[in-house]
Amino acid sequence: MSGIIPQREVHKKGRKPAKVKALRDAPRNKHCKLHIPGVCRQQDEYTIGAHMRFFSVAGMAEKPDDVFIIDACDRCHDVLDHRDQWEANGLGWEDVLRAFMFTIWSRRQSGLITLAGE
Repeated sequence: MSGIIPQREVHKKGRKPAKVKALRDAPRNKHCKLHIPGVCRQQDEYTIGAHMRFFSVAGMAEKPDDVFIIDACDRCHDVLDHRDQWEANGLGWEDVLRAFMFTIWSRRQSGLITLAGE
């Protein structure tokens, strides 16, 4: 599969990530979209923004742009940040993609993200 998508870094050293307060605040009191069984609090007041740090979209110890946030409770966020815990907690790439898609859908429903031509 490595031949399909170019394996180049997206992040450029010295580039500051886009920070958008409305996107950072959006997870408050929302449902956790990761919802890892046996891990998730299932209490909206613990939902925070979990930045996805995959595929070189951020530098070492940096966060990517705020568009790469998943609504996740603090416990699910911790598992997401530690890939060595994924298998033990039953988390896979499909779960992360699903959570990201539902988060983006939620942002579109609230009007925080719009598509050109809408």
